[in-house]
Amino acid sequence: MHHKLDYRITHRYSGLDISASEIKRLFDIASWNGVVPRFARPGRVAWHALEEEVSLLADPRLRFVAAKLKGVGLWNPKLPGRYSGKLHDVYSNEPVPPLSTVWEDLLTYPHMGITDGGEYTFAYSAPCPIGGILHNRAHLEYCAAERLIENGVPTIAPLAVIEYGQSLQFEGRPMGAVITLSPELSWYRVSEILYGAALNRGSNPEVDDYYDAMRVSLGIDGDPDDERTRLRVIGALARQEGKLVHDFSMAGLYRYSADWSNFHYSVERGEVFLIDLDSVQDMDSITEPLRAMQAWRDLSTAIYRMVAKIGYPTALDKYTLNNLLDHDPVIELLSGYFPEIPVDEFRPISRRLWNYFIPHLFLLRKHREAIRRDWCRERRKSYKMDHDIFYIMTLTSLQPLFATSDIGKRYPSELDAGDMWAKAERYLGDRFEYFAYLMGETNPKVG
Repeated sequence: MHHKLDYRITHRYSGLDISASEIKRLFDIASWNGVVPRFARPGRVAWHALEEEVSLLADPRLRFVAAKLKGVGLWNPKLPGRYSGKLHDVYSNEPVPPLSTVWEDLLTYPHMGITDGGEYTFAYSAPCPIGGILHNRAHLEYCAAERLIENGVPTIAPLAVIEYGQSLQFEGRPMGAVITLSPELSWYRVSEILYGAALNRGSNPEVDDYYDAMRVSLGIDGDPDDERTRLRVIGALARQEGKLVHDFSMAGLYRYSADWSNFHYSVERGEVFLIDLDSVQDMDSITEPLRAMQAWRDLSTAIYRMVAKIGYPTALDKYTLNNLLDHDPVIELLSGYFPEIPVDEFRPISRRLWNYFIPHLFLLRKHREAIRRDWCRERRKSYKMDHDIFYIMTLTSLQPLFATSDIGKRYPSELDAGDMWAKAERYLGDRFEYFAYLMGETNPKVG
């Protein structure tokens, strides 16, 4: 048994009806006080069922049944068939307390960002500890959950932030953990439906049950093995995700990592909710001209992360092109985000984005057996589409829709189509011709 970790409570949310015994149990788990945290999947997040149901004081109908404890340790078993990034050189079937060594893999993947001057850039994640989280990042998740829950946006509920003692420091900064509560007992994310175990019925009975309960909750009938049934479910989830990203921005926040592994589904409530919030920032922390572009970027992220995962190794033979386009999840996501805009306005935008992705998808499909059997992550990445071009296509295409939406009223912008094309040209350089071709302009006039 590991030694108890020293800690202090730095933030406690007072808006929950929760017993003192339940709080003590969760703090004992976070501090390894006679309890080893239970990790549902490899990483730094423990997941525990609550012994007593918790409700929101302001709305007792909102009930929570599980606790998510982020930053409380590392579970790094050696599992077959994993495509995610490397966690640590040392594998173990037993969880260990947080480590203060750097998570190298997280530093190598660039994200599409916006500079303080409003230009496109590649940005990289800040260094973070393996199995742990910096105290300030734990605080970010807590603050974002508090803002969202108080604005009625479906999300995890904040409970507490702790700061570990002097023995747990990362690059001279304190490490900590954040405890939040979930309305769903199951720890599975909606990514299981898009590119996870639900694609292979029978491979994980728990995921099958989760998928079946989700379909019933959404009111979607059909053979669960039928691709068209799954795409109807994906479309319903995408529409809800679009609304979630919209409401997230309207709550005054930005920089949500909108991968499907960061969305959860409550069967009881019949709704998708936000789950991972430690990257989230407050719009008030940036200048007004940047706020619109950051809101636009969050929607572009949601679209990119959904489309790109159709090319994930586990999904390469699971979607036929005609069915994918007939049940277009991009249009569903945009319909959730812009409910006031006619669907026909989304079709040319969606088709443009699919036309860029599809050649890369079929190249990956051509090599799918080798990808699953032999290829390293870096080789697979070299066959994928340039995600910066996809982002810029999405942002440029959607700019006119934002201009007339409630998001546009919340975050007004003076940028017009010419400005967006000029930004693309400055960033892309000699790739600008290719971008213009993809956008349907063979001889664009910019500036």
